[in-house]
Amino acid sequence: MPLFRPSLPALVLALVTGPLHAQGPASVDLPRSVTDALVAQALPAESLSAWVQPVDDPLPLLAVRAEQPRPLASVMKLVTTGAALRLLSPTHTWQTDVVLGGPVDRQGVLHGPLYVRAGGDPSLDATRLGAWLQQWRSAGLHTIRGDIVVDRSTFDLPAHDAAAFDGQPLKPYNAGPDAWLLAHQSTSLVLQPDLRRPGRARVHLWPELAGVTLSDRVRLAGAASGDCGDWRSGLELQVDATAGRITVTGSYPLACGLQNWPLRWPQAREGEHSERVWTAAWKAAGGHWHGRWRAGMGPADAVAWQRWTSPPLSELVRDINKFSNNVMARHVFLALGGDPAQPLAAATVERARQRVAEHVRASTRDAASRTSPCDGDRLVLDNGSGLSRTEGASARCMGRWVQAMWQDPLMPEWLASLPIAGLDGTARRMGVAVGRAHVKTGSLDDVSAIAGIVQTPQGQRRIVVAVVHDPGAERARPVLRALLDWAGSDPP
Repeated sequence: MPLFRPSLPALVLALVTGPLHAQGPASVDLPRSVTDALVAQALPAESLSAWVQPVDDPLPLLAVRAEQPRPLASVMKLVTTGAALRLLSPTHTWQTDVVLGGPVDRQGVLHGPLYVRAGGDPSLDATRLGAWLQQWRSAGLHTIRGDIVVDRSTFDLPAHDAAAFDGQPLKPYNAGPDAWLLAHQSTSLVLQPDLRRPGRARVHLWPELAGVTLSDRVRLAGAASGDCGDWRSGLELQVDATAGRITVTGSYPLACGLQNWPLRWPQAREGEHSERVWTAAWKAAGGHWHGRWRAGMGPADAVAWQRWTSPPLSELVRDINKFSNNVMARHVFLALGGDPAQPLAAATVERARQRVAEHVRASTRDAASRTSPCDGDRLVLDNGSGLSRTEGASARCMGRWVQAMWQDPLMPEWLASLPIAGLDGTARRMGVAVGRAHVKTGSLDDVSAIAGIVQTPQGQRRIVVAVVHDPGAERARPVLRALLDWAGSDPP
């Protein structure tokens, strides 16, 4: 049963305030621009929670239903990335080791298995994987005559159902964590006009999936100078994971040039996607392989022949926050789920939830009252990405966490990972406070939210958190823009 439920529509839009739960001056009325936006979008007043506060002042400028727990969608990534930077350090990296299980002869043939000790690296995309395999080739490895044995014991995870969240298992955001995660369990259909077949579009996969056949029967439509528009609407996609076949038919606008259609491969067994990606990449690197792909563990005392080290956490949080990468966020969250008393124990989601919640509550606790605005159900963690029906927080809790991060020595690394309003990431279409706000956006069915820091034209910085929780939340962007614009004004 979901923890959060949409509120019922209001009959009238009269009072739009809620309990402040804070001492000192605060707005008792929503700004007129926000009220007008709610009316224009036919959204009830009680669907909105908001918190606006100067970064160096505990008292809010605006507090509206700020104590009410709400789902915050991808805004919850601010908790995961901030806690990770503080608890793991910006220099934290993930290691993936490769061990040779036999001798390599003069022709570069490995006679025996190759063991992969997967470390939960969230960053091994197709480009990085290709570069690593080229290192294998440069070191002299040409052919593997043995099994590829993958050790996934870094994570202790329940089975993942990619269709459970919203019934769309082909969506890349529904990929689950995997200790040996390659290319985020996804591939992309790359479409472009085919130079060799006039009037036809060419479709290929990136990264390639070994053993998957792609059938493309796509014709070009329109003129090169026309409008690209919703190009996917003219295409029909069929994915048969059992047969290993993807079929794309329909028409593709010539004006669209090159486009990518990302999708999650619906793997029939654990690790199937990684096997297909690795096999295709190894072949592309000029390597050969004769054996099976299986789960297992290598010799405990064996020395790694090759080690892949991920980019530092400070770099990876940019991809997570700016582009709202769910599976990367889940991996970072799991990195906090190890057992400090047993360094070799597998990480679990349960330990990650406990550790992160304890850290956030300790970081936001009031010294006098010994209470935190994130106590109880005002902070609920699930998988750390916000792609959840239960994960969320109150607006005040999130605002206080943003303030804690602002006051932290690692603030520059964290703040730089947030999308810049009107310029990049998921906030590039924000349209207000352009270049002056670092804000994380979040959206789910029934939820639309933002949180971050905005700077006024006179240089004052303010924390802003806002969420609309309602069946009509897809219409809430004008409301959030109006509130961000107000928070970034002098005076608000």
